[in-house]
Amino acid sequence: MVRSYYRPWPVLLGLLAMPIEAAAWIQPNRRQKQTSLPMEKSKSNNLDRRGALGGIVSVATGILTLGTVEASSPRTAMAEPPLNLPILHPETSNSSSQTEASSSTTKSFDTYFLTPDEKNVRSKLEKIDSQTFLKQIAASESGGAVWLGEHHNSAADHDFQAAFIEQVYKRRRKAPMAIGLEQVQQEFQPVLDAYIDGKISIDRMRFMVQWDKRWMWSFDNYRKIFETAQQFKIPLLALNVDSEDLSLVEKAGYPGLPKERLRKYIKDPVGFSQFALEPEFKSYVDYVIQPSYDLHRRMGLLRYTMAGEEMEEEMTFRRFLSGRILWDEGMASGAFSWCSNNPDGLLIGLVGADHVKFKNGIPGRFQRMAAKDNKFDCISVVINPTLIDSRPSGSVASIPTSDSAAYPDRITLQLRYVKSDGLDLNADAGGPRVPAGEGVLQFSDYVVVT
Repeated sequence: MVRSYYRPWPVLLGLLAMPIEAAAWIQPNRRQKQTSLPMEKSKSNNLDRRGALGGIVSVATGILTLGTVEASSPRTAMAEPPLNLPILHPETSNSSSQTEASSSTTKSFDTYFLTPDEKNVRSKLEKIDSQTFLKQIAASESGGAVWLGEHHNSAADHDFQAAFIEQVYKRRRKAPMAIGLEQVQQEFQPVLDAYIDGKISIDRMRFMVQWDKRWMWSFDNYRKIFETAQQFKIPLLALNVDSEDLSLVEKAGYPGLPKERLRKYIKDPVGFSQFALEPEFKSYVDYVIQPSYDLHRRMGLLRYTMAGEEMEEEMTFRRFLSGRILWDEGMASGAFSWCSNNPDGLLIGLVGADHVKFKNGIPGRFQRMAAKDNKFDCISVVINPTLIDSRPSGSVASIPTSDSAAYPDRITLQLRYVKSDGLDLNADAGGPRVPAGEGVLQFSDYVVVT
């Protein structure tokens, strides 16, 4: 039976009546935010897709809260306060770097390395040489994954990804390499293989993976990435969870998905469960996922699955969370399986920035899987991040540069969280509890500004 994707256009039209707070982001010649529609030529970063409602709201992040973070609560992730720090104006790469770059790299980019700091409010941000950055990535001998966190409708982000892939491939020479794609669901892996083998055209591939139904973001922005992959015969790996399976989880939780299909995405059930119990993940949920759920409820989107199917009842937070972490776990599992079969190989994952930032999305899960054998690198990179990317909605809307990627020093570089409830080392003697320590959730390992 051919699956029908319901398109709730009445709801979409109703979303056009946005609150004043959201409308404040819509200004001429600026990157638009939550209210941007898919057909607009916007450079918005964090737009989301829920079935046919693609481009209306930021779904995966949840960074768009309806209130502010309660810094006074020890259980809540605490963001850095806005500080009046000197602006780091990105500089143009020097001529030697430009000479070394491939002719396909038409624009320079700036790279910043982040170092978490548990003793201070802000983590350290250091600008490094971009060519050195490329060399270090390409020279990895332990294999693993590099996650390039993108904004799905940003042509600049995808241009960088295509150039990055080519540069790293040429530096690695014949070492194994693959490109992991959130944009394509796992059931379509044979189609990607046929494309790389030259058996079908790029447009035929686009049709066969149902790009315009299941992903919907402009294919033209991604075209150069696919062309580069085929030119150099770099394998493409479909990472995303099949929308049919995700919809079952959103409607009925994990019991709604047959066990054999659940095991397709959750290959380490013990580690998967343990990950959800960690204090840092709980803080991540409070800061990132819970606010996303609240926003969905406010906008009337919780009656629709990811595939756009209308449900009889509003989705509960438990099911919303289950769908989100199945998504992250499935992509991390797919990447780890490839890396395990290619021990010295490098996988470059092209996924939304929301799955990368604060590390408890895909990178943290990949690291958990790799930790068993203490192997594989796991590097997170967010492309063109803005202050809005890393802070709750409304908290930075009035700042003129909040939607600009030119000020990496102004984004929230780390979140603080309580590591535990403390250890009762003197319980038998009736002694006091040892105070709990604090940890930080790092925004990413690197940020890149193009």
